[in-house]
Amino acid sequence: MKVYTVVATCLLLCFQVSPLQAAPGKKAGKLTLVRNGRPTSVIVTNGRPRDGQRIAAEELQEHIRVMSGATLPIVKENELRPNAAEVLILVGESNLSRKYGVITKNLEPETFIVKTDRNVLILAGEDGGSKSNARTGTLWATYDFLQDQLGCRWIWPGEQGRRVPRRKTIEVPALDIRETPVVKIRHLRLLAQDKHRGGYQKEGLGQLLDLGKTYDQISEDESVWYRRMRLGSSFRISAGHAFTDWWEKFKDSDREIFALQPDGTRHPRKKSKPDFVKMCVSNPRLWELQLAKIKKYAAKGARGQWLNACENDGSGGFCTCPRCRAWDAAPNASLASLPPVEDGSDVDGAPDATDLPESLSDRYARWYNELAVRARKYDPEVRVVAYAYSKYRSPPVSLKHIEPNVWIGYVGFNAYPRPESYRKMSTDEWFGWSRLGATVFLRSNSLFYCGEGAPYVASHQMAEDLQFQVKNGLRATDYDALQGYWATTGPTYYVLARMLWDTDADVDEVLDEFYESFGPMQQVAKDYFDYWEAFTVGLGNNEKFMATRRADRMRAYPVIYNPAVFRQAEVILARARPLLRKATEEERERFHNLELGLQHGRLLAAALADGKTSTGPAGKRLMEFRREIADRNVINVYWTTSKEKRYRVFE
Repeated sequence: MKVYTVVATCLLLCFQVSPLQAAPGKKAGKLTLVRNGRPTSVIVTNGRPRDGQRIAAEELQEHIRVMSGATLPIVKENELRPNAAEVLILVGESNLSRKYGVITKNLEPETFIVKTDRNVLILAGEDGGSKSNARTGTLWATYDFLQDQLGCRWIWPGEQGRRVPRRKTIEVPALDIRETPVVKIRHLRLLAQDKHRGGYQKEGLGQLLDLGKTYDQISEDESVWYRRMRLGSSFRISAGHAFTDWWEKFKDSDREIFALQPDGTRHPRKKSKPDFVKMCVSNPRLWELQLAKIKKYAAKGARGQWLNACENDGSGGFCTCPRCRAWDAAPNASLASLPPVEDGSDVDGAPDATDLPESLSDRYARWYNELAVRARKYDPEVRVVAYAYSKYRSPPVSLKHIEPNVWIGYVGFNAYPRPESYRKMSTDEWFGWSRLGATVFLRSNSLFYCGEGAPYVASHQMAEDLQFQVKNGLRATDYDALQGYWATTGPTYYVLARMLWDTDADVDEVLDEFYESFGPMQQVAKDYFDYWEAFTVGLGNNEKFMATRRADRMRAYPVIYNPAVFRQAEVILARARPLLRKATEEERERFHNLELGLQHGRLLAAALADGKTSTGPAGKRLMEFRREIADRNVINVYWTTSKEKRYRVFE
């Protein structure tokens, strides 16, 4: 992201000056921040702004510069000259903001205030938290102001995804806004960050794609988009598969804590995957080891700790010992009638052929309860975090309650598109866990399964499910993962990110924001993505498609995305040709990304028709095209190539 530095003392000389602000509390009228391309306001921070407050000031300055051509100086309040400007924009809590009654340390986490008071605009929020998990309410106030008052949009990462309306004079009405996020953790896993670079390099992607400067830019753009959409958290959940290194740690000293296998021994299901070893969850020695850290830090005064009880990944290797079996409910015959679910748990192969019940949720829920009761003896505010996943995804059937300090990450709502039967199953399971007393949050793999690099749109279904979840207690999300198919799945990403903050927004109004970014081609863009959404939803109503595994779906793309399907989409896009001359250069470039996304889908289908995506003439054309578009945010070419390697459609 570009940062524009200003020498405040020089620019302040250009200001039209007026007396400093009238007394706080007088009614604010319309404020003029820029008049005819000249600044009439100054951005003021406290004397020692936090990182989030500094970024907020810079983002406000940059967007107003792009909008009007005027660069507002940024000054610290202790350096502010009398009569500096007609309007002061106070960014973050300061001595000045406190004079107007804005004291952010008393606000709920991430709460922000956007307020005018006579000649002052205040953008401030709760900026607490630790250095490693700082909250940025002031930054959220700034983005809310840019979005809702000035009309800025960030439909995808990078400059092409940023829409800033142009006007020489910027005026704002009287404002008094206060917002606190309903969803306290709004997280979509990103896939173009620095931590992923090593993995891509190991897979050999560096021989095909630039993992240097181009990757750096894509990574930065992705992070900035995430921030601008106000994705973040009020607090942190210590979750994730909890026992991935336990086999190496305890195989010699405490082997009894691991799952008993059908052969009568305790070991990982596969020697090559010790991180997938399952636990003997009914074993008190396991609980003792889990509680040791809680006990240790509670003795030092720690409160509100998280005890991670998220079982390791994988679809098999569950414990067959008599004690664990005694905790199981009778086999739940109704599970057999539920729609098939590919939730990601079969990463280690198909489930074991054992005589265990189809659902192991009763044993796992009892384990969560045992931990929750014991942990409270050391830390009364402790919370146990666990998953509803794999063979323990559906709610327990014999257990009467779940302890109130248990948080369940429901690994459901994974299928988009989805048939009605799958939606009903997901909502029923959500209710099943919450009615027993658990706090349910969403740990969905849905974005991982949302397309493979050809147009794939499920905006309305995802918005409908999100609003159901919020209405029924959703307070945190962990979506795996935002694949970065911006020009082919972009509307769905935008809707999800926007509505994680504005949870009661109308999905069609949010989509209009997306389409307005294409200027004169707005209706064409809308019709184009409506076409693909109807196409995608139609796939969800196809039983054969829904029963097909994702890797096999990709292999079937030449049939699913056949030439006739692409031709209809091209006809829609062709309607934009006479409109392009009326568009700005930015709008034309934005629209061109849609054309490139469609072209990528065509090239992908052609390469897959040969059975591979890198060999042969079609595969080579696809990879050359990916190199050409890598820096445009059409799609995340690193991720999609990596995924094809794992799907074994890549050589």
